Parts: sequence; C-alpha cells; structure tokens
Amino acid sequence: MINVNKYLIVLTLLGISPSVILLNADYVSDYEHILSEAISSLEVQKPKKPRTVLIYSHTQGFRHQSIPYGIYCLTELGKRTGAFDVVATEDPGVFTHENFIDYDGIIMLSTTGNEAIPEGKAREAFEKFLDQDRGLIGIHAATDCHADWPNYLEAMGGIFDGHPWWKDSLITLYNEEPSHPICKHIDTGDQIKDEIYQYKDDEHFTREKLRILLSLDLSGEGMKREGMKRKDNDYAVSWIRKYAGSRVFYSNLGHNKETFHNKMALQHFLNGIQFALGDLEADARPSAEVGNALARPLPVGF
Repeated sequence: MINVNKYLIVLTLLGISPSVILLNADYVSDYEHILSEAISSLEVQKPKKPRTVLIYSHTQGFRHQSIPYGIYCLTELGKRTGAFDVVATEDPGVFTHENFIDYDGIIMLSTTGNEAIPEGKAREAFEKFLDQDRGLIGIHAATDCHADWPNYLEAMGGIFDGHPWWKDSLITLYNEEPSHPICKHIDTGDQIKDEIYQYKDDEHFTREKLRILLSLDLSGEGMKREGMKRKDNDYAVSWIRKYAGSRVFYSNLGHNKETFHNKMALQHFLNGIQFALGDLEADARPSAEVGNALARPLPVGF
C-alpha cells in the first residue's frame, strides 16, 4: 500500500492489469486502534498449510463505500492472525489467469451486477475452481449479483430481495446454533448496526440445503419493518453449506465500514473463512437435517 496524500492506493499485480482502489487513509488512522485491539483478541485456528485468498470486489450495480476498507481490514485480519494471505483485484481477467486455480479460496466482497463474473470462460473457471476442494466466502452483496446464473445462486445460497433493515438500523441477532464453532461467540440479543437483506423464496435459499447460523431476532426493538416479504418469516443473516467439492460461508454483514472493525463481526468472518478454507472443522449439514427446518414463529403481537 502506498500513501499518497489522504489516500491509500491498493495495487494488486496478477500478471494482468492492476486494480486500483482508493481508501481514505484518515479513516484508517482514526480506527486503527480499534481494529488492532479487535484482531488481537480473536481466536484463530492454525492453518493446515499456508493459505492465500483472492478478494474479488468487481461491481456493475450499486457500489458499496465499505469495499476499500473491507479489503484493508480482511487483509490485515489474515496477516495479523496468520490465517491467510490476500490478493485483491477487481479485474475479471483473474478467473482465466493461469494461477487462479492455486488460490485456496475466493471472497466475493459486495460484488454487484449480472456480469460481475462474465459469462463464458470466466464462469467456467469459477465453477471448475469450486470442484477442486476450495473455499467460497460471500460478504454482504455477494448475494446481489448473477441473478441469471443458477450455479452461482446455488453455491452462494440465495439472491437479494430487498433490505427492510437499512444501514442505520440497529439490528438484533438470533443465534440459531449457539454451540457451532462459527458463531458460538455470538449471543441471541447481540446487536450490530448494518443493512440486512431478505432473500427470494426460491430453490436456492432453503433450509434443506443451507445450515443457517444467524438470523434476525424479530423480538428486538424496532425489528418490524415495511417491506418484509417472506411468508415463512425466514430472515437469515449467515449460513454455510457444502457445494460441489468446496465449502461455502456467507454473511450478510458488511454494508457499513464499521462492521469491518467490529470484534463480533471479525470473529465471525474469520471463523467462516477458516471453515471455507478447511482449517476450522464445522458441521455443514443442512438445518433441516439437524432438526431446524423452520424459522422461528413471529413474536406475539408482531
């Protein structure tokens, strides 16, 4: 990273064209102590081998302002814990580069648009990658892209269908798996300020395929919102699954910059990434298979 006036310029060279992402250095400086304290307190699994993760953040639709800071924090998360190294790019050419298959996992960081990964050879390479015992990690808008690509939607687990809980919403979490290693540090009733999606009621988002970890605690203050569509009241926040030969972790958290230095969110991200990479053992059987086939009923008087 190169400090130029008030910006950090992130340059990633992959033997293809470099990606340039601007990050406000003043913001990093203001919150560095919080990030450092949060990362230093995290529990980490020793990797089975050195890991390198690709962060891909190409956007064609809405562009989240948190992307540059998210790249920085996830890079530091991997570096300071020793869990993984990061290469970050927004160049779709990465998928057809000869070294793409060597990554241990890919983080889709708030990617948007139907052509975030272009049709043709890039998508073929992505699908081949997931056949090879790799990790797929989706953060926030990773479910707001590729609406026309069923295999991506199946791998990621769903597609955006509105966000009744906006970026300034203080949302209350419900831990569906209190003893699960990816979310055991989170208590039902814990809160975080972030934008939360709901997902289309389709064949991709189903407890027959996904292990739901966190969902919304609708008994929390202010959780009832206009625009809530799901008849089954299933408002998941994070999940894991097995897909092809790989492991998948998705978390809806990450719209706001502050999420990326929030200790609770960082531990959740780290656990999920390490699961996807194969370094954290975790039960990925679908929720329906382990007796959690239905979302909780609405609170009385909701």
